Amino acid sequence: MAYMLEHPYWLVILAVLIIITIFVCIKAGAASSKRYKANEAIIKKLKEENLLRNEFAVLTQSLIERAEPARLFSGVALNLQKKISDATDMNGEFEKLTDEQKEIYALSFVVEDGGEKLSDFFKANGQPLTGFALKGFTRLFNGRAAEIFAEEYNAYDSENETASLIPSEIEKNDAEF
Repeated sequence: MAYMLEHPYWLVILAVLIIITIFVCIKAGAASSKRYKANEAIIKKLKEENLLRNEFAVLTQSLIERAEPARLFSGVALNLQKKISDATDMNGEFEKLTDEQKEIYALSFVVEDGGEKLSDFFKANGQPLTGFALKGFTRLFNGRAAEIFAEEYNAYDSENETASLIPSEIEKNDAEF
């Protein structure tokens, strides 16, 4: 203690080290808490998806009639995604689906990839997924929503020579969609 009184700068250094240690511990605790919450959200989502997949694993007419449409769509889409992702030949498995199943499968990616901005879906995916998404979307929706979907489909379609990708129009359509 006498040494510390003779050399007070060590007390300052010790105090700074204690403050830094406390600060680092608080930051580490906050980061750990954030990571824990993110992991919990992922686990909760996976459990919900598993329940949906199980609920709609075997479709019957009565199940279809009494199911909430959004829940039915999600359950069927999750089962289709699992069926395709579990196959050794994913493209071949996709080709075996009916057109309606392909549309549901494609629309599930519109929801997943295009949830924030529709253009994100088209940036992340290509044919045949985008084509079936267009067919499915226009089957379910009409009016301006279908127009926007078709406009963005055409803008991102590399085979379409008549449409061009204009970022300002894409941003406007994303916001309106």
